[in-house]
Amino acid sequence: MRIALLLTALLCLPLLWHTPTAQAELGSRPPVREWFADDDGCDGRPPFRADDSTIEIVWDLGEEAMLAAEQRAVALDADACSYWQEGSPFGGADEMNEGNVPGPVLADLEIEVHVSEDPEPRELQVTVGITPLENLSDSIGLRLLITVDHVQIGETTSHSVVRHYQWSSAFHHQANITTEWNKTIDASRLVSDEVPFTHSDLWRLNVVVLLVDDLDHSIHAAAESPVETPSSVLPTPDAAHLYLLGLGILAGLGMIVRAEWKREVCLPKLTGRIACRGQAWTAHVTLVAGRSPVTLKGADADAPWRVAKQPKELVIKPGESVDVSLKLKVTEQPPPSARTHWSIEVEQLGGWVLDLSLTPEESAAEDSAD
Repeated sequence: MRIALLLTALLCLPLLWHTPTAQAELGSRPPVREWFADDDGCDGRPPFRADDSTIEIVWDLGEEAMLAAEQRAVALDADACSYWQEGSPFGGADEMNEGNVPGPVLADLEIEVHVSEDPEPRELQVTVGITPLENLSDSIGLRLLITVDHVQIGETTSHSVVRHYQWSSAFHHQANITTEWNKTIDASRLVSDEVPFTHSDLWRLNVVVLLVDDLDHSIHAAAESPVETPSSVLPTPDAAHLYLLGLGILAGLGMIVRAEWKREVCLPKLTGRIACRGQAWTAHVTLVAGRSPVTLKGADADAPWRVAKQPKELVIKPGESVDVSLKLKVTEQPPPSARTHWSIEVEQLGGWVLDLSLTPEESAAEDSAD
């Protein structure tokens, strides 16, 4: 029964993978770092890869730069190969400038991302919950960006490269009024924007939402969510590790199931009764061998019972049965149930001790008392 439950739980693991969601903590959010790349590779220096506590955005200013990238660079007065954080130039190669702290958090953002499949991915559904913490200026709008990892820009491989961009002001700007902003993007649009939208590429995609003030280009809310994590995408190396782990678990469970099956079919079955004749008690036990030969080595009993005489060593062939009489003595009256233990050796399974409880027959016990 336990084995069946384990197998069921393992088979149901894929059902536990859910739609990726992300939520910015109320009153706080990760800082946003932007990098402007060009086709020259910026002297071969790869873009900084942000950690999980930082939202990274890479704008491609190469020959095929998207309009949004050019507009963002102009808005910030940013040159190619420059780092920016929170609308200010980045203050060091690997350290955040203390002056580039996130601006005041003006809204709570929550993202839910869902991939619709039929059977291949056919559209991306994004839902953004926007709850202003105070009345927002009309100049603050929502930016939706889809970034892609492992993108070749010139001779450099970059991560978090913006390949899709949308802007909207269609949400409530009043404090504490939540807007559920929905956007469905079909596969053809994503492909035209050079967003790889296949099962093997979903793990490379990330959805970023920002609330940006058009007057000073500052960021007042930010959140991000993966489209699908590497652990839930089949062709990635991480998924391969997951499969290996799953195969290992299945192999282990298979070994347990086989061992249970072997024990079930190879161990003998014990049945019997205990009766008294005169002052002597005798256990009459039948051993039926399973699929493997069985050797009876001996027997024992728990107090107050004891074995008066050990049975002879017997070899029972597969499928055959043998009746064994075991002489017992008891020190209590009326006698309790006798818990007996039978030592055996089974081919392929080794040594075992099988338990058999025997209840004294009432008529025999009464005869003994007389």
